[in-house]
This record gives sequence, structure tokens and C-alpha cells, in this order.
Amino acid sequence: MGIEYSDIAIMVIALAIGGFVKGVTGLGLPSIAIPVMAGFLGVEHAVIVMVIPIAILNAWLVWTHRGQALEVKELPKLLIWGCLGALVGAWILVTAKDLILSIFLALWILVYLAIRFVRPDLKLSQGTRQKISPGIGLLAGTLQTSTGISLPILATYFHALALEPKAYIFAISTLFFVLGVVHFGALVALNAYTPVLLVQSALALLPAFAAIPLGVRVSKRIDKRFFDKLLAGVLLLSAIKILYGAWGAY
Repeated sequence: MGIEYSDIAIMVIALAIGGFVKGVTGLGLPSIAIPVMAGFLGVEHAVIVMVIPIAILNAWLVWTHRGQALEVKELPKLLIWGCLGALVGAWILVTAKDLILSIFLALWILVYLAIRFVRPDLKLSQGTRQKISPGIGLLAGTLQTSTGISLPILATYFHALALEPKAYIFAISTLFFVLGVVHFGALVALNAYTPVLLVQSALALLPAFAAIPLGVRVSKRIDKRFFDKLLAGVLLLSAIKILYGAWGAY
């Protein structure tokens, strides 16, 4: 069965909502768009399509908040280990079965939601933060390129740094941008892209890029807790849909 117009409309809405939420918080585009798109296209297809739009939008946010570049001292270490993990994750993406990726993505979303529910104010000590930052970077890079979502790892880690909002957005956008560039290069080297996928990537950028400036403009006036709840709801429904679609195909 092909993709229906209603399916395309749902994916466009998910991309626009993801771009808007990203403009408000620096997060949200892959966490919202990829699970929704994966329900119709499969995880591998959705991840590959979203690599270019995510990298471009993160580059825009990095430039917008470039004045915060010196606020996160651990950022270079996270970037180095994240790039190593990204290479591993790209190999996993093109070699692992779609069912395995679907289950892993859905379970990771559910684990993330459980952590947010049980420990919403989780904090890490300075010593612990320094010790685990290489592992955080490695795991985040692997997740980013194999499932398209490293938010559960990075959001928990950066939450412990107690950064100002602009510094938070700069740090996490920088990681996502660098990982996205490495991801794209690795996928090109593995011949994962086709002309059709490149066109789909360009089309996926449009609704997200149109919505992100609106998110930036309203970020100072809107209740971010509302978006946290909205994101959690979308993630939960998306995880259920991915698991249902994956098991239904086997």
C-alpha cells in the first residue's frame, strides 16, 4: 500500500510542529518528526530523509546563539566522542534489520519518558559529569545516526549543567549539527542516499524551516511546560505506532 495524501499531511504537520518546538527549546524536531514518519516510511527511511533538514536547522540555531560558544567547557570532548559514535551508528543503520531499529527506538523513547516521570529533577555532580561525558558523547552519536534521536541522552546530560537557555540551545544544537554532518558523510560513503531520498530531504526541510522562526519569536512568551507535555504525548503515541507497525509487518 502506497502513501496516502492524509499520511503526507500528518508528516508535514509533524515536521512543522517539530520545527516550532525546536525554535522554542532547541529540541524536538527529530523526536517528533522521525517517530511519526517512521510509522509510515520505516525507521531507516525516516532517519535518512531527516539528516539534512536537522543539520541545516541546527546550523541556523548555532549561528543565532553563537555568542554562547564559551559557556560549555565539555563541548569539545562531547563532540569528539560523538563523532566516533556517529560512525558506528551509521553502520548500524544500514546493516541492522528495520524491526530491530523500530523496537530499539520505541523502547528508548519509553525509557526516556519513564525517566522524565520518575526523576524530573535529575542532577549530576561535577565529578560525575566529567567522568561520563565521553560515554555520553559516544552513545549520543551512536543513537543519533542509528535512530535519528539522541535526545534522551543529551537532554538528561545537559539538564544537569544548569545552563542559561541560550547557552543550552547553542550547546545542544552544536552537537546535533556536528553529528548530522558526520552522519551525512557516513551515509554518503555507505551509498545510502538516492536521488529520491535527497529530494525527499529537501521537501522535509520546508515545513520545519518555515515553522522554526515562529518558535524563536514566541519562545519568551509561551509556557515551555506545555510543550514538554505535548512532546511527551507525541512521543508516547509515536512509540506505540512504531511498535505496532513493526510487529504487524512480521
